[in-house]
Amino acid sequence: MKDPAQDLKAWIEKEFFHAVPVFIAALDRKLNIVYANEAFKSRFGDWEDKKCFNAYKGRDSICEDCTSRFAFSNGKTSVSEQTGYDKNGKLIYYIKYTVPVIDKDNHVNYLVEISTETTRFKKTEEEYKLLFEQVPCHVMIIDRNFKIVRANKRAEDTIKNLKGEYCYTALKGRKEKCIECTARQTFEDGMQHTGHHVWELTGGRTLNMHVITIPLKNENEKYDLVMEMAVDISKTVKLQDSLEAAHNYLESLINTSMDGIVGISRRGKVEVFNSAARSLFDIDQGQIVSLEDINTMLPRGFLARVSGGTGHVYMPETELKRSNGKKFFGRLTGNKLRDREKAIGMAFSVHDISQVKKLEKEKIEAERMAIVGQTVAGLAHGIKNLINALDGGMYFLKSGIGKGDIKRIHKGIETLTRNIERIRLFSKAFLNYSRFRAITPTLTGPADIVSEVVESFAAKLRENEIKIKLQVEQGLAPAPLDYEKIHECVTNLVSNAIDAFVGVDKDRDKKIWVKVYEEEGSIYIEVKDNGCGIDKDHRQRLFSKFFTTKGLEGTGLGLLMTQKIIQEHGGNISVLSKKGQGSIFRLRLIRGRLPKISN
Repeated sequence: MKDPAQDLKAWIEKEFFHAVPVFIAALDRKLNIVYANEAFKSRFGDWEDKKCFNAYKGRDSICEDCTSRFAFSNGKTSVSEQTGYDKNGKLIYYIKYTVPVIDKDNHVNYLVEISTETTRFKKTEEEYKLLFEQVPCHVMIIDRNFKIVRANKRAEDTIKNLKGEYCYTALKGRKEKCIECTARQTFEDGMQHTGHHVWELTGGRTLNMHVITIPLKNENEKYDLVMEMAVDISKTVKLQDSLEAAHNYLESLINTSMDGIVGISRRGKVEVFNSAARSLFDIDQGQIVSLEDINTMLPRGFLARVSGGTGHVYMPETELKRSNGKKFFGRLTGNKLRDREKAIGMAFSVHDISQVKKLEKEKIEAERMAIVGQTVAGLAHGIKNLINALDGGMYFLKSGIGKGDIKRIHKGIETLTRNIERIRLFSKAFLNYSRFRAITPTLTGPADIVSEVVESFAAKLRENEIKIKLQVEQGLAPAPLDYEKIHECVTNLVSNAIDAFVGVDKDRDKKIWVKVYEEEGSIYIEVKDNGCGIDKDHRQRLFSKFFTTKGLEGTGLGLLMTQKIIQEHGGNISVLSKKGQGSIFRLRLIRGRLPKISN
């Protein structure tokens, strides 16, 4: 019967050499490959008539660190890590066992090299090493005694000589373990943990670190090491502190502002409603304020204008409503809030001007009373002058009769006649001025009034060869005005501008500019001319005591009448002029002060 052991021995001697999945080659003392298995040939190609450095490395000369040469000389087995090139020229890694074949005379004539390829493991190791060393954070391996057994380059560059040190000593300068230690938590439950730690560096510098610890488990799910990864968040913490400080500053600024400040998010939630706003609108602290609540307290359509606009909406004087329904006057400014091109909400501020309105009303009343005083003073002055003139006429008349002097009698009669006519004109103008008629405002377009006045002077302008230019702002909203009275004011100014060319150089290009526009809640009507102008002394007396520059042709009541009408509308009149160059008269009508239209 055939012995199975003999069959096994025969298979090993004949087949095993080629069946094993490792590279096996035999070398002689000249480093010629004298035999190799199929695995070697499959990886390195044909080996016949090649030396080991030709087959393994693709070299033409012996390797400087040749392990085979040393094995021939010392007769000892050696193990080494090698790199070479396969038959396609691709770099490979392998571990080579060099085994001397010792004959009966104790000589080494051959070597057997058994190599196991480690390319895949080497690449994995290099990738791991690269990851460990180059990852953009501090990485340390810590054992159960909290000693650092390994640290990557970034960690070593930050804190020198970490290896072998206790983590709490090396990183924080402590003598005892940290209470908040994330590595300890991971050792206790085997779970990932995160934490915020402050590292103490030499020179008093500190780093704020976000730390993550994970267990390094083996195949049996056991672990004696923890990997700690730490990211420097010092800049983030500093930025966070700065943002918090800025937030606190802005919050304090908003809350201590004397103006009411309200902020509304893009979704319509009231995010900011400071103490001043609560006081203005009579809303208790802590009470939730909705967008609907705000809409009832603000002018109709205000929030829609802010939300739909691109800039800010400014209302210098507007009527607002408190939560209890009581009304007050305020200055309102609204802005649409943007983050670059994206709308993120809107905000508005409210300033209570009720007291200012009260003072303005008192001031207007005082100005009106002052006009009455000026009127009385002017009247007394005018009557006195007329009496003196009449006395002079009577003197000539009486003395002429007494002396029988006809010329003197005629002079007295002429003087009396002329001054009686002045009394008639004066009385008529004064009655028109003093006649009281309440302001009766209607919703009127300011441009319509001015355009009509300019058209009414067309014939007189042509007659006097005066050019006029009308500039009207497009889209000027109507306002509550007394049409007839404002018409009278503009008529007075245009008439005065025409009269300003009496006696000027005939060669002058005579021009009048009339302009209507609105700025910051006020309507302006300007009449400008390049006529004779007014000197400083006359400018100071324009609006007082029936002053006129037209001699017997004027009563001095035109500008007084204009001033009175504009003040009755809550506005004012101003003048800029230079002798010989012209004048600018400007009427200002403040929308917030205009009279209300009665129902």
